[in-house]
Amino acid sequence: MDIRITTADDLEQVKKLWAYCFENHEPFYSWYFREYFQSENTLGIFQGEKLLSSLQLIPYDIFLRGRVLPTSYIVGVASFPEARSGGLVGELMVETFRELKRRDHTITLLMPFKGQFYYPYQFLFCYHHYKYEIKLEDLKPVAESYGDFVELQGTQNIADLDEVYRQFTANKHGFIVRNPQKWRLLLEEHQGEKGFGYLLIKDGRAEGYILYYLKDNKLTVREMAYSNWPAQKSLFRFMYNHRSQVENLEWNAPLDDSTFYYLGDPKKGISLFPFLTARIVDVKKFLESIFYAKEIQTGLVLKIEDRWAPWNNQSFKISLGEGQALVEETESPWDVLMDIGALTQLVFGRVEVKTLIYQNRLKAADMEKAATLGKLFPPCNNYINEYY
Repeated sequence: MDIRITTADDLEQVKKLWAYCFENHEPFYSWYFREYFQSENTLGIFQGEKLLSSLQLIPYDIFLRGRVLPTSYIVGVASFPEARSGGLVGELMVETFRELKRRDHTITLLMPFKGQFYYPYQFLFCYHHYKYEIKLEDLKPVAESYGDFVELQGTQNIADLDEVYRQFTANKHGFIVRNPQKWRLLLEEHQGEKGFGYLLIKDGRAEGYILYYLKDNKLTVREMAYSNWPAQKSLFRFMYNHRSQVENLEWNAPLDDSTFYYLGDPKKGISLFPFLTARIVDVKKFLESIFYAKEIQTGLVLKIEDRWAPWNNQSFKISLGEGQALVEETESPWDVLMDIGALTQLVFGRVEVKTLIYQNRLKAADMEKAATLGKLFPPCNNYINEYY
């Protein structure tokens, strides 16, 4: 067995595996492998020249704890039938962590087809959405006209879209920082899938946008962003006006959304939807890369358990000062013990120290140090809407 980065010569095998395990409908399939796929970001397990399993590492920039960090989004994890149930995915994951470490990507993201398949590798959910599956008629109490709607024209409106996105994510955490290339790819994929898009303009300035599909008697929101409450209500009005075409709405909203407070019947059609998992790849470099509250000038010894990335499976002395951390390997007795999955959910701000203690996922030899850890990583309003 050989695990390596693929080359252009392997492309047809990678495409064949993708088509077998996922979907090959057009035009998405051709677009993906023409515009999005990169051989240098794909890992494969080979037996001789035959590809058995592969995955892709899609590079992004992510905002975490006051810093913009490079990361990779793992997609397309797949194996041919004859290579399944033989532990190949575990081998592929181990090599993936090594490759990410070589790239100085200290964290990684993954959208699981089933959470429990990736839990053993310590990919745990750090992002959730509120999923609205309601009647368009139910939007009437929050639908109100404001501004004017302008249809998106290809990729001409990227600057306006990005400005709205920046305002929308200003109070959020864990979001992807999009560059013009990422916007172009998102819009091309959406339009290629017969999606529609509109900007909301008020006094010459973009204050909202919506990307959506109309299919199967349903308006499905691909993404919706807004800079204020009147803009959000106007987008609801825009969707509400489609009720002569379709009856139903599906929308994944951020966790700080409060629309359900105002709906006529908020007891049905709204659920908490697990969206995306994450995992720390390199504890030392990650903890040294992010920003901390400047008033915390203390230190602690953190012991991490990580069976898949041995460089993390040890104790670290964390010294804090002026918003930065110095992290050193140490043999000193630990103050706090946890596994890499618990640490990931903690630093992403999805789970608190007190919850980890309650669940017996965090052990503290020094409760004062555990409390300090909680102050370092308070809860956050995580949001992400990238699907691959």
